Amino acid sequence: MNKPITLFLLFIGNLLFSQNLVINASFEDFDKCPWRLGMFNNNVFHWSCPNHGSTDFFRACGTNPITKENYNGEQAPFSGDAYVGMYLYAIDDYREYVQGVLQSQLVSGETYTISFYISLAEKSSLAIQNIEMLFTEERVGVAAQGVSVFNSPKGSYKKFNNLTEKYINPSELQTQNNVIHNIETTTFYDDTLAWTKVSFTYKAEGFEKYFTIGNFNANQETKTKQVRKDFEHPFAYYYLDEVSVTPNNKVYKTDVVYVFKNVLFEFDKAILIKESTEELDKLYAYLLENDNVFVEIYGHTDAIGSKKHNEVLSKSRAKAVSDYLINKGVKASRISWYGYGSSRPKTTNKTDAGRAINRRVEFKLIKA
Repeated sequence: MNKPITLFLLFIGNLLFSQNLVINASFEDFDKCPWRLGMFNNNVFHWSCPNHGSTDFFRACGTNPITKENYNGEQAPFSGDAYVGMYLYAIDDYREYVQGVLQSQLVSGETYTISFYISLAEKSSLAIQNIEMLFTEERVGVAAQGVSVFNSPKGSYKKFNNLTEKYINPSELQTQNNVIHNIETTTFYDDTLAWTKVSFTYKAEGFEKYFTIGNFNANQETKTKQVRKDFEHPFAYYYLDEVSVTPNNKVYKTDVVYVFKNVLFEFDKAILIKESTEELDKLYAYLLENDNVFVEIYGHTDAIGSKKHNEVLSKSRAKAVSDYLINKGVKASRISWYGYGSSRPKTTNKTDAGRAINRRVEFKLIKA
């Protein structure tokens, strides 16, 4: 039988890993509450600035209302309690960026859905079209006095000390691998009230571990639209929140047994946890597009409890998965389900970790 604590921890770990690959995606984890402008680099965990630009970090803490009201406008976060602000166009080609890190390198040939939310600050005089994402294998950064300001603790990283506060030209980077994705759009990002979702599909080359969001063009190459008539200097300042890099639906092979990672149940029951539907919906979408395949569902338990109880529980859970797919619209004639109890363990049942692995639901696709 299942143990509630182990199940919960396994569920949380798998859920985080299987969805958004961006660490600290909405800037909620940080060291110090911002009491002045800047304070993004070396303060928001797992994020950095790849040049000398001073990207801003906004978050209301205690008596500090800096999240909503700031020097370039007013904006509530898209999600959570924090967001960032950065100049994507300013005089003398001044630029600010955000650089994030993924939980793991992207897989070569796999496709990912990438998105983030932006909003133009009210005091901006210009709106732009040129917002792009740079993928690199190494962290891009500058060295100050021989000590990196982007790698902790106090590691030397002189490789990128040629960078300035101006725009980054990807062709001049000394990274081992890098690629820039131009986000195609015919409109300007000019909404100063609501958050605008920027989303695109990306096919990975396999080296991508870090990414940088911003404008990688000089002023003369940037497409702009004037949104304010009265201004001292031309600039475009944007707020950014909720960055996501999510694997797309998997292309399954036939005659291969797959283990559902996030299809989990209430303790000792065959009732699906709500969050299980995301992975089941991916399988449903695949079955919908490939009506020439059948699917077999296999339920398994650990060795705690009686043999009969575990067999019944495993069959009930396999049936629950089958019923979900049938209720979504898959023909019942295309689905078979089986329960094996604890008779087919993948690893030892002597430890909590081993039992957690053995408690699983699997599936296999078979060509008609």
